Amino acid sequence: MTYVFVYGSLKRDLHNHGHLRGASFAGRARLAGVRLYFLGACPMAVLDQAARAWIHGEVFRVDRAGLASLDALEGYPDFHGRHRLPLSDGRMAWVYLGRREQVAGLKTVPYGDWWSTPVFSYGSNMDPEQLSERCTRWDGLGLVARLEGWRWGILKRSITGAGCAGIVPMAGHHCWGVVHHIVPDDLAVLDAKEGAGTGRHYERETVAVTTAAGECFQVLTFVPVPQARSEGLVATAAYAGRIQRGADYWELPNPWRQTLAAWLQTTP
Repeated sequence: MTYVFVYGSLKRDLHNHGHLRGASFAGRARLAGVRLYFLGACPMAVLDQAARAWIHGEVFRVDRAGLASLDALEGYPDFHGRHRLPLSDGRMAWVYLGRREQVAGLKTVPYGDWWSTPVFSYGSNMDPEQLSERCTRWDGLGLVARLEGWRWGILKRSITGAGCAGIVPMAGHHCWGVVHHIVPDDLAVLDAKEGAGTGRHYERETVAVTTAAGECFQVLTFVPVPQARSEGLVATAAYAGRIQRGADYWELPNPWRQTLAAWLQTTP
């Protein structure tokens, strides 16, 4: 058995995943020094060590027959090369990569994530029960990460006047949260729930987060618009409970959980 890192149509629920029949899912991972490009119905990853880019993918355990089947699908060695590379968690895995001339002039895949988007949650969407209700195809996985240069607070005013979590850029501050990989249909639901595009609630923002392993990559998050921000707000008990449940579930660092508790203790 050996590990294979897949980043395109071989991922779960996508059209070529059937070629991994018999393989066992071994979690998500990231791969450094690689860029991901649009190549028609599938993406192509190419080494780009100078940029230290990251791509997101899934890891499977396959046997020799499974690897031979993937070789045929990927056109190895003529169309794709097969490289054994270290993943973000230290595991070595086979990865099918193209060549730079094959992607000349093509656009890169946003966030290095094909058919899903890494979304950084720092408020009530950390609660797995709430997120699974909103994002029915979420796989239940998450990655704890830290966002530098942003201040967290109950500073977003809801339509009822209660306070919601929000972040604002501020040097010397940071917050912790969780990165989830959200498919397009579920991301549209999150947009609607957060009021993105209305100019009255939250808007999408691209930020860079860092994991405990030192990975630093771009993600999407939701930031309150200026006209919806206000200091001195308090959250409802139910809303505060969702934030605390999420922080405990994902085992965010204890100092940050204590900070959240201090922010939320004024909840009526």
